[in-house]
Amino acid sequence: MENKKIACSSEDHLEIESSCYCMKCDVYMCKKCEIFHSKLLKNHKNFISYNNENKEQIFNGFCKEKNHQMKLEFFCKSHNQLCCAACIAKIKKEEIGKHKDCDICIIEEIKEEKINKLNKNINLLSELSNTIEESINNLKIISEAINKRKNDLKVYIQNIFTKIRNELNNREDLLLLNVDKIFEKIFFDENTIKKYNKLPNKIKLSLEKCKLINKEESKNNDELISLIDKCISIENNIKEIDDIKKNIKKYENSNDYETKFIPEENEINNFLNEIKKFGKIIYFNSKPFKASIIGNDINKQSAIINWILEKTNKYNINLELLFKMSLNGSKCDDFHRLCDNKGPTLTLVKTTENYIFGGFTPLDWKSEGGEIKDKSNQSFIFSLNLMKKFDMIKDGGKAIRCIKTEGPDFGDEDFSIMKNMKKGRTFANDSCNYLSNYNLELTGKKGEYENFETEELEVYKVIIN
Repeated sequence: MENKKIACSSEDHLEIESSCYCMKCDVYMCKKCEIFHSKLLKNHKNFISYNNENKEQIFNGFCKEKNHQMKLEFFCKSHNQLCCAACIAKIKKEEIGKHKDCDICIIEEIKEEKINKLNKNINLLSELSNTIEESINNLKIISEAINKRKNDLKVYIQNIFTKIRNELNNREDLLLLNVDKIFEKIFFDENTIKKYNKLPNKIKLSLEKCKLINKEESKNNDELISLIDKCISIENNIKEIDDIKKNIKKYENSNDYETKFIPEENEINNFLNEIKKFGKIIYFNSKPFKASIIGNDINKQSAIINWILEKTNKYNINLELLFKMSLNGSKCDDFHRLCDNKGPTLTLVKTTENYIFGGFTPLDWKSEGGEIKDKSNQSFIFSLNLMKKFDMIKDGGKAIRCIKTEGPDFGDEDFSIMKNMKKGRTFANDSCNYLSNYNLELTGKKGEYENFETEELEVYKVIIN
């Protein structure tokens, strides 16, 4: 409600805004009246000062509806609200008569009920007072734990990408070093050109030196030795020049060599696209898994969730436990009663030999359904021992088989749960190939049925967001 200026109750000061209120006198006073009131009536302990922000909250016994200005004498049971005569007037005009059709009583009639409820509320508030602080402290602890998990996740992601960047940088440095080595071996650089630029002058000088030596006469042994030494120097110069000439010839052909960075541009683009898709943040309620076959193993939990999200192209799912053999019974009737027509489901199986596997399907389980194909190709089975997912990849292959006298049955009997759900079997061969790797790990055999005993079986409703 919009705050309204309340005038002083004195007839002489009706134009002056009130600054305080006396509950005992039921009057509003301006600052002048307040001085006289406090001197004359010192025993009025209910004297209340207020400002523009809270004066509308002061209860004075008058209705606060616009234009009513009447004493509150009635109670509306329909709206749990005090009313004045204007509120319950049968003639509705502007804001008069809002409660004319409500269940109305006088205030005295509701007094005992409100006092009784007040006592209950006192007890309730006492209990809340004792528990709310504990709840707030628990929230603080939960908040700290959540923030820690958030920060830990950020640090984990940063560490992964730091490793990736380091490996990319190392790879880049190595490739650049290889470029230098290859070009040094096959090609030449500017220093080589500068070096070879001196060659014509060197040849010219050697030629002139040869002519001078050729004119010299060796009169004695020392002169002969000097002459021979000069001839050897010329021979070495010629050999060096000849080697340089061969290198020049080799370098003249160096332009015929092609150098290229592999992979090709298309492969690079594919790699960049993979980087863009690398990593994703998934979130799911892990509570249903706490008392599950896989318990608190977050790696197994997140693997299953990620496989489902990959198949459904979503980012969040919730799980609701529909069936647990140890709680709901080991008959297939129990399974169908609790799991039929529930939409997408996740099945988990643990054998007595401690193998854990299962399957996901977006299709409904039914008591009478026969073999059902998954046109969306979202159904899959998996092994948590191998931490692998096996897609239903065969064209026209069956995703699930719904039989009244059996439990969950995935694929072409890749794994199926019998009438007595404590028994099951797997089958794998080259024609179905859905669980062949798993079947090998489970049984050591391929291309034939292998029975297993079920220690526990769970079925979850998968709510995809």
